[in-house]
Amino acid sequence: MEAKRVEAAVSRAADYINRLTIHSEENVPEKVLGSPERFFSWDNEKRAPGRKDFLYDYSYYNGVVMEGLYDIYEAVPERGEAYYDYVKSYLDGLTEQKVDGSRQLSFERAGYVDCHGADCYKTAVLFERFSRGEDVYGEIAARLYRHLTDETYVNSLGHTPCLENMPEELGHNYWHGWREAPMYKIWLDGIYMLQPFLARHGAGIGDRRQLELVQERLDWVADVLLSPNGMYYHAGNGREDVCGFFWTRAMGWYGMAMVDCMEVLPEEYMEKRKAALKLFADGMLKYQDRDGLWANLADRPATETNRPESSGTAMMSYILLKGVRKGWLEESYREAGIRAFVGLAEKKLDETGLRDIYLKAAANGTNNYEEPGYYLTDEGKGSGPFIMAYSEMLYL
Repeated sequence: MEAKRVEAAVSRAADYINRLTIHSEENVPEKVLGSPERFFSWDNEKRAPGRKDFLYDYSYYNGVVMEGLYDIYEAVPERGEAYYDYVKSYLDGLTEQKVDGSRQLSFERAGYVDCHGADCYKTAVLFERFSRGEDVYGEIAARLYRHLTDETYVNSLGHTPCLENMPEELGHNYWHGWREAPMYKIWLDGIYMLQPFLARHGAGIGDRRQLELVQERLDWVADVLLSPNGMYYHAGNGREDVCGFFWTRAMGWYGMAMVDCMEVLPEEYMEKRKAALKLFADGMLKYQDRDGLWANLADRPATETNRPESSGTAMMSYILLKGVRKGWLEESYREAGIRAFVGLAEKKLDETGLRDIYLKAAANGTNNYEEPGYYLTDEGKGSGPFIMAYSEMLYL
């Protein structure tokens, strides 16, 4: 691809990201976190407005945006201080002071509900990445890790997730939701919400058993939810009981889980992980369009209701570029990742923001994947992965 197009796309993306975050007068962490009436502009679901039982929708909308900003800092630390400070102000705003003067996670402010399910734990990986050892971030990460892995931990509904919601027959994967048995217990979304955190913290403390479980969980998905067409079902309870839609963003969550876990998994697991990543990439690349994008339902023709979709495309760009940069994918895959990023910048990014981010799709067997009203601008599930993809472009 022409260098000028790539440079223009990166420049346009940088302007957008800065307007959305560090240069925004609206999306200021101290202001948003200091008021129960405020939301970041990318939280378009605005769950339970007024009462806001789950103030930041189980944390993950904001988690992916903030993690993308931290990725920028890691890519260019010499000029990424503003992103670091922004993320730090967000994480610090999720804490509260205890009587003894130390700080702890404010569950209400952070949107953590220990009995809800996988979504609650997305931001945990950011606390883990931010920690430099004996600090409040590390203490919070350790506490959340215990919620997920300690067989003596009983949550607020009186259950122990790692005993009751992590069945052997499902590859020891956690159910996506814990409050009740969902129609489909394992979602590709939930793999991303939990496994990178468990892998990173487990590697940091030398928890070999947890790393074995992460490998087993990824293997289960790669084996059981893989369709003959090379794509992955959104959710399932086994080979014969799946949610039969190939939703690009769902597959993007799974691919991001793979490359983020691979950063910390033991070397003896990597041969299998590299093979699974290649199989995933090859299956998805068959459906990339000429502009570099993927449709919302990846295996169906693009229409007004099945548009080329921004969040899934951004995820694919991130996965491919990171996979190549880390040496897990061959160099030949890089061009597809660049095409996806440039395609988004040229086709979906304008003065209004990043367009055509699909709000949500249900894993209940019904098709709500083609609702025109669900295509939004600057929704966190798309803006966050786009920022992550931008961080990978910086390495180039």
